[in-house]
Amino acid sequence: MKQRIRPRDPQRLNQLAEQVQRQAFDRPQIESWQTEIHSQTLQLSRSIDRPNFSRVGRDDLVRMIGMYDERFFGGHVLPLAKAEGLSFGLSSRMTKVAGKLVTSYPSGDYDGQRHFEMVLSTSLLFQTFEDSDRPVEVTGKPCRNRLEAMQRVAEHELVHLIEMLIWNDGTCSESRFQSIAQRHFGHTDYRHDLITQRERAATKFNIRVGDQVRFARDGRYLQGRVNRITRRATVLVPDRSGERFSDGRRYLRFYVPLEKLTRCS
Repeated sequence: MKQRIRPRDPQRLNQLAEQVQRQAFDRPQIESWQTEIHSQTLQLSRSIDRPNFSRVGRDDLVRMIGMYDERFFGGHVLPLAKAEGLSFGLSSRMTKVAGKLVTSYPSGDYDGQRHFEMVLSTSLLFQTFEDSDRPVEVTGKPCRNRLEAMQRVAEHELVHLIEMLIWNDGTCSESRFQSIAQRHFGHTDYRHDLITQRERAATKFNIRVGDQVRFARDGRYLQGRVNRITRRATVLVPDRSGERFSDGRRYLRFYVPLEKLTRCS
């Protein structure tokens, strides 16, 4: 019978901290395990059927993180995280960040039990390797396809989980995070270069924030200014009955798919 792991077990967390701070893998070993995880994801997934997949499930992320924990950390990370609370998710609403690790404190006590949630952006993954063939780097490593990009983001978020689990603190721009990411996964940067909706809007539709655009609504054409670009463009149309903005004018706000906009010359 397996021994039950207590939440925030000091002895186990200290052992994990020593392991994470001490161990380092050479490049051939790192790349060998990354390739294994890539291959096994394709073999085992019910959604991911090719490197530039068009579907992905939460179970794919769960399985992938499990494979990383087993190979790189001896399976010591996830049991400690699950003892407190761990969930995974995919989000189509994350249009700027490729992934995030959210730590919450259900009791309101910073030193009490925590819950960790790891979320990856499907918007950025699916926009990349879609209608642009520019080179893509994630964590300083070139990515040839969507699955490789997903792996690099998952590795990055796993380092966030490790830092929060052990030290209850961590920032990817700091040296400790970057050292862990480099020694375990070969990362040379903490940023991603996935294609954002703003970039896609500019390259595919020639639409940018500040542009004047036209679009059809209720059988007539409206003209306004692009104020924001996320999954859709936020277009402000001048109207005396609208909301007052900082420029003193009133606008009605419309959320319009990029493909429905025509740029005014």
